[in-house]
Amino acid sequence: MLRKLASHRRWLDGADDGVPASFALSNLFGFDFTGADLREVDFAGASLQGARFVGADLTRAILSGADLSGVSFANATLFEADLTGARLVGAVFEGADLRSVSLRGASGLPAESSAGSPARGDPVIFAGARMHSANLTGARLESAVMAQTDLTGANLERASLRRASMSGAVLRNAILIDADLSHADLTDSLATGADLSGAQLEGATVERANFVGARLRDVDLSRVDTSLARLTPPTDAVTTEVQRTLVDHDRWVRSDGKRGSRASLDGVDLADADLRGLNLSGADLRGAVLRRALLTDALLVLADLSGADLTLASLARCNLSGANLAGANLSRADLTDAIMTAASILTHSGEDTGRRQRTRLGGAVLTGAVLNGVDLDDTSLTDTATQATGTDQAH
Repeated sequence: MLRKLASHRRWLDGADDGVPASFALSNLFGFDFTGADLREVDFAGASLQGARFVGADLTRAILSGADLSGVSFANATLFEADLTGARLVGAVFEGADLRSVSLRGASGLPAESSAGSPARGDPVIFAGARMHSANLTGARLESAVMAQTDLTGANLERASLRRASMSGAVLRNAILIDADLSHADLTDSLATGADLSGAQLEGATVERANFVGARLRDVDLSRVDTSLARLTPPTDAVTTEVQRTLVDHDRWVRSDGKRGSRASLDGVDLADADLRGLNLSGADLRGAVLRRALLTDALLVLADLSGADLTLASLARCNLSGANLAGANLSRADLTDAIMTAASILTHSGEDTGRRQRTRLGGAVLTGAVLNGVDLDDTSLTDTATQATGTDQAH
């Protein structure tokens, strides 16, 4: 075992005598891999019941079809790992890095009893895990513990999450088409921009859940108490005055400054506002409160967002070319595929001055931000390195 892993590490380092390790179909019951470097190791179909991978690095490891019953992956790294069809009864992923992991068809259900009905087993625990862009299509995770789990952009189409504990979970921009969330606990969850078309929510607890901008087509809410849930933006999020300002700004942008006026919204409170697809290029949003706001596909070219609070905001596919985000709080913001290239500075008449402005991130807080698909090479990152801990960028 140790010789095999040593040779695998040499292979990872590009040594000529290195050989990739394969434990496919092996019986590794109860093995302790705590803290081990297991990147790209092949465990396909292996019997790993009761094994420990606490703090281990399983980046791009293959665990498809493996029996992971009772396995502890607490605080482990499983970035882009393949757990397709794995058996997960009682597995623990608490605090693990499961970004872009494949859990397609994985099951947390025990084998059927002799009577043909599911036997009871310990639930799968994902509490506090990072599961951005994870693929859980068709996964069977009944009664799973997913409290405070971040599933930003995850694909949960047709997944079964009946009776799952998902209080405080982040399902922002997730795909939940035809998912079964009946009797699940979604208290305080954030599902802004999620697609719940055809999902089952019968008996679900949605107290203080945020569904602003979520797609709820063909969802029967007649047996769900939504009285304390947020299904639309708060009425004071975009006041009549702010709406008028946004319309004038759009006219200003489209006419190259000849009509309308530039939006001056410095310090305005737009928490939870639905601003998807709006053209806010050049807008003054200094110090604006945009917590949990939906800015997906918005145009913010050369906009001034310095000092703005964008905590948990959705900025997926947003064009931030040349924008000023200096000192902004982007903690846990979703910036998936956002554009941050330099922007050309134009004159009032729309002529190119030949000068370009980089997107400025000096002093911005990026803790836990999702940066998948974002190119930061052309941005100004002065003074951000110490505050960017935990950001999500593709490896």
